[in-house]
Amino acid sequence: MLQQPSRELMLQPPSRELMLQPPPPRGRKRLSLSIRISLWLIGVALTPLLLALLISELQARPTLVNQASLSLETNAQAQSNLIDEYLTNKLQIISSLDNIPLVQQYFENPKGDDPANIYGTSGIVQNGLALEKYLYPDVSVISFFTLQGNLLLSFSLYHLQPQMRGAHLVPPEYLQKILQGQPFISDVYYDPTTHTSSVDLYTPVYTPSLKGILGLARHTLRLDAIWNIVNGAKGANGSGSYAFLLDQNGVRIIDPNPHTLFTAIAPLSSQEQQQVSDQALYGLDTRNVPVIADQALQSMQSLSKPPTSFQEVPAEQQETFQVARSSLHVVPWTYFALTPVNVVETVANQQLLILSVIALLILIPVALIGWLVGRRISFPVLRAVEALRRNSSILNDLAGKEDIAASEQVWVVASSRSGLQSLEYYTRASESAIGRLNSLSKKLSQHTHTNTQVFLQDVETVMYIARYLDKAIDYQDESYKKVSAAIGLTNKIAKQLASGASSTKEAADQLNRVVRQLRQIVGRRQ
Repeated sequence: MLQQPSRELMLQPPSRELMLQPPPPRGRKRLSLSIRISLWLIGVALTPLLLALLISELQARPTLVNQASLSLETNAQAQSNLIDEYLTNKLQIISSLDNIPLVQQYFENPKGDDPANIYGTSGIVQNGLALEKYLYPDVSVISFFTLQGNLLLSFSLYHLQPQMRGAHLVPPEYLQKILQGQPFISDVYYDPTTHTSSVDLYTPVYTPSLKGILGLARHTLRLDAIWNIVNGAKGANGSGSYAFLLDQNGVRIIDPNPHTLFTAIAPLSSQEQQQVSDQALYGLDTRNVPVIADQALQSMQSLSKPPTSFQEVPAEQQETFQVARSSLHVVPWTYFALTPVNVVETVANQQLLILSVIALLILIPVALIGWLVGRRISFPVLRAVEALRRNSSILNDLAGKEDIAASEQVWVVASSRSGLQSLEYYTRASESAIGRLNSLSKKLSQHTHTNTQVFLQDVETVMYIARYLDKAIDYQDESYKKVSAAIGLTNKIAKQLASGASSTKEAADQLNRVVRQLRQIVGRRQ
């Protein structure tokens, strides 16, 4: 018995599902090309403006602030010069009129009230009223005094009497000062009844030969004109700006804020307070001068050479002010002009605002134009990307199909090889059987049987079968050669298909990378 051949394991056909690799991880989301082009255009358009803003902040702004500060200093100097000029003119006019021959002769020999005597009291009063009318409305009372401080004569359009300056009509220190022969201006007085501030202008009356002093004249000058100058500074240097005057004692003698008027920036010394009490300055008698402290201003005034401009938070204020100071020359007063710092920087802020508005006005159309241009540029690219994407998908499908076909071809080849092995086995078995059959036939032909005819027929039949089998084996061998050739060809085709599928897959992967790069350019993810 010939051994039955063991069958090869049947190869399983490959699955038709494509094993797709997971998509690569997505990077961070990118802006679309149209938006990026718009941003580029905005950046190009705004770069000069941004540079202008930067230059304005770093260079132009400090320059403008300095110019505003200089303008404030110039204004303070101009206003103080105006006050100086006003007081100087008053002193010059009064000094000239007090030394006309009529006044000099009156001081040499005072007369009675004889109307016929032009050098008497009546003449002096008439001339005094004419002088007061000339100086109107500044001078309220004109008084003549001896060098001992005794009143000789006074006259006034308002029928006012000479005011006491403390315990005296003329303070003793003023009598000493008038002997030096120079006109001067007193400290500030305040009349609570009329609510007016005034100073006394003292002038010496000389002899006709100008070699001696006969007496002195006092002109009480209201400070209305100076008040107008100081009040005129309100708002002149910007919103919230104002000015005030400080005397040598650190007292606010002219201040638009009634709460701080006639208050000191620091407590007065005992000597200064005594002088205020003795002369009843500022409308006070024995009371101390109220103090509303301003330490920054006090420290500036205490310097030998104080700056002409500085910043501080003044008394009764909540914000920082730019302060310009200017000293007067006729009187020991100091003029201060103040304006909020944010007002000083108004010009710089306005320039910054204008540039910002211009930038905004440019930004809107540039953004719109950039968006439109970006869309026009990105639209063809997007269409190409979509076409490439479709082609990539088709290539992926084709690669998958070719991969499956190649796998099936490999399976067919393996199955054919298995069948070929079986065919080869049976061929060899047939050859073995035929060999044994031939051997048996020979043995049979060598023995003698009773029925010789039958035996010979059997032998002939066996030999016929052997020849038949031999011929079949020839045919089988020929078929084997053909199957082997077919399998070789099929294997070659399968390898070509596998190589083509691999190339197609590689091309598809390469195309996918190109698509991803293009989509990154246009900013699309899906």
